[in-house]
Amino acid sequence: MSTKKDSPLSKVQNLYLMQVELWNFLDNKESDSKAVEKTLKQFNALLKEVDWRLMGGEDVLESMQMIPKEVKSKLKGSPKRKPAAVKKATKKPTAKKAVKKKVPAKKAPAKKKKK
Repeated sequence: MSTKKDSPLSKVQNLYLMQVELWNFLDNKESDSKAVEKTLKQFNALLKEVDWRLMGGEDVLESMQMIPKEVKSKLKGSPKRKPAAVKKATKKPTAKKAVKKKVPAKKAPAKKKKK
């Protein structure tokens, strides 16, 4: 987390580093939701402190403000805990299906040869 002693450029740098962490979560490269929630909280606090002129402009600030919304929606959709080991589904025995046996084709009666 930033402190009052951090320089304005240092705050912007920290904000960009947190942005990368949040992008990793959005790209499914990060799966620890607790850590992501903590980073998101710090990101929001720092976003309110930084000077948008040092970030590259208002458009950069606006795009940064969209990241928390995306992360929150993904956090709501992702499970908080990994589910316990899932048992493999076993096949239930079923009645045997009637299988048609191949019946050899009937041979046509042999033709009598003319003498």
